[in-house]
Amino acid sequence: MIGFKLEILWHFLLFRWQRRKRFNQKSLGQLRATKETRWRKNLQKSSFYKALSGQLLSQFPIMDKSSFMTHFDEINTVGITKEEAFAVGLESEKSRNFSPTVRGTTVGLSSGTSGNRGIFLASQTERAIWVAAIFDRVIGFSLRKRKVAFFLRANSTLYESVNSSLLQFKFFDIKSDMEEHCQTVVATSPHILVGQPSVLIHIARHYEQTGQRPSFEKVISVAEVLEDDQKAYLEKVFKIMIEQVYQCTEGFLAHTCKAGFLHFNEDWLLIEKKYLDEEKKRFHPIITDLLRTTQPIVRYELNDIIHEGGPCSCGLKTMQIAKIEGRSDDVFVFVHDDKTITIYPDFIRQAVAFSSDAIDNYVVIRRSEKKIGLFIEVNKGDFLNAYRKAESALQSLFEIFGIPGITIIREEEQLLQKGVKFKRIRNESHQTI
Repeated sequence: MIGFKLEILWHFLLFRWQRRKRFNQKSLGQLRATKETRWRKNLQKSSFYKALSGQLLSQFPIMDKSSFMTHFDEINTVGITKEEAFAVGLESEKSRNFSPTVRGTTVGLSSGTSGNRGIFLASQTERAIWVAAIFDRVIGFSLRKRKVAFFLRANSTLYESVNSSLLQFKFFDIKSDMEEHCQTVVATSPHILVGQPSVLIHIARHYEQTGQRPSFEKVISVAEVLEDDQKAYLEKVFKIMIEQVYQCTEGFLAHTCKAGFLHFNEDWLLIEKKYLDEEKKRFHPIITDLLRTTQPIVRYELNDIIHEGGPCSCGLKTMQIAKIEGRSDDVFVFVHDDKTITIYPDFIRQAVAFSSDAIDNYVVIRRSEKKIGLFIEVNKGDFLNAYRKAESALQSLFEIFGIPGITIIREEEQLLQKGVKFKRIRNESHQTI
C-alpha cells in the first residue's frame, strides 16, 4: 500500500512538473512525442499490434467496442482472456465487491450505455497514474483534511487505497437507498461531491426540501451528459461552479479548466476527428491513449457526439470541448420520400425544454419508425397542460424536418431506474447513423 501511494505521488509530481507544457503548443507536441516513443515499444507486447508498432498511426485500424472486444485476448499485453475478465467483472457486479483482480490486474465492466458491455484492464501503475491525474486536474492538492463523497454505480478498492490523513474517500452505491445516502451526506458534510447529474440533482433537491445549507467546495459531474439546465440548477443550489470529468471505459479523457470548460487531456491523448455533418460542427473523437499499457487504446472511435470549442481564456492549448451532445446511438434517423433525415439530440432537447417552464425533467424515446415516447416531470402548474405543450413542440419539430405521421405516446415513470445511467434522449429503434 505504501508503495502504491508513493507511485501516485511520483506521477502527481510528474504531472505538476509537466503542467506548463500544456500552455504551449510546441511543448505539448514534444511531450506527446516523448510518450509516443515509449508507447510504441509497449505495443511489441500485444500480439494484435506488434506488427503495426512501427507504422504511421493512420495505418492502424480504427476500433470500436465490438472489434475491441472481439480482439480482446490479442490486444491486451498481460495474457488475460475475455472469459477470465468477464467472470471476475460479473462476480464483482453481483457481489458488489470490486476488489478481486486477475493476476494483479484490476478488471472492470462498463455499464453498457451504448448497448454492449465492455471490459477494462488496469495495472497498478496505470491505476496510480489515473489517481495522480485526478488529483492534478480534478480534486486538487491541499494540506487541509478533506472528505470526498463518491456516488457511483460500482466501487473500486482504488478509492479506498488512497485514503490518508489528508483525504478520505467514501463510496455511496447508487443502487442503494438514496434518501439514506442524502441524510449521511448532510450529516457528514463532505468537502467534495462526485456523482452523475441525475444523482447530484437528487441530492440538491434534498437540500432544498430540508432547508439545509450545502457547503461543498467542489461538485464534480461524471458518467452522464451534464445538460445546461441541470448545470444551472445545480449551481443555483450548491452556489459553486459545477465541474465535469469526461471519462469512460477507454480512460480519463477530459477535465474542467479554471474557466469552466472541458479540455481533452491531450498531453497523453491523440485525438482524431470523424466529422458527422457538412458544417464540421459535430464529430466522433478517435482516441489513442499513450499511457495505457495493459490494454492499449489505439484509434478507438467513441460514438459520443462532440462539439469543439475555440481557444480558451484559461490558456490551455489542449482542445476545448464546447459540448458533449450525446451518443450517435441516440440520434433519430428517418427515411421519407427516399431521403434520409437526421435529427440530432440538441434539436429534441430544445423543443421539449422550451415548450413549458413547468417541465422539470423529461425523456424522449424513439420506440419505432414513427412512434415516439414522451415522459415529463413538472415542478409546478398543470401536468396535462405542460405535456400537451411538449407534445405539440415535438410534432412541430418533426413537421419542420419534413417527417409526417409521427405518433407520440405517453411514457410512464418507471423509465427512471435507480443505478442506471440517465439519458433524456434515447433511440430504441433500429435506425441509427
